[in-house]
Amino acid sequence: MNRKPNARGAWTYLENEFLDQRESRALLLSAEFRTVKQGSASITDFCRCLETMAATLSDFYDPIGDRTLVLTLLCGLNGKFRPMVSNLKMRQPFPTFEEARTLLLLEEIDNNDVAASEAAGASDPSASSAITALVTTPRPPAGRSYVG
Repeated sequence: MNRKPNARGAWTYLENEFLDQRESRALLLSAEFRTVKQGSASITDFCRCLETMAATLSDFYDPIGDRTLVLTLLCGLNGKFRPMVSNLKMRQPFPTFEEARTLLLLEEIDNNDVAASEAAGASDPSASSAITALVTTPRPPAGRSYVG
C-alpha cells in the first residue's frame, strides 16, 4: 500500500506480480504437458488438449515444436493405440502432428467399428458364428418307402 498511489506505480506492481508468476506457471504447465495421458478421451479431445497446452506455453515464451508435440501425443496414448505408436515412430520422414492425428483418428474409427461389431454379435444370436451342417438321406428306390 503506497501512500501516494498513482497509475504508473499500480501498473508496475501488477506487471511485476504477473511476470514473477509467469515463470512458475510456465514450469508447471510444461511438466503437465510432458506427462499428460489420454485416458478415456477420444483422439480429437486428446489432440485438442495438447494443442491448447502448447499454445499456452507459447504464450509464456516456451514454444513447443511439432516434433515434441507428436512425441508427447504418442507417449500419452492409451493401450489400444500401442501398435500405432510403433508404426508412427518408424515412419520416414517423421510425421507431423496433423499427419499423426489423422492416422490415429482413422485407427480410432476402425477400433470403434470392431467394438460395435463385437457388441452386436454378442447381443444378436443370429449373428453368431455357429456352424450349420446340412444332412441328407438317400432317396428310396421307386415304389419303396423308408419307415423310420
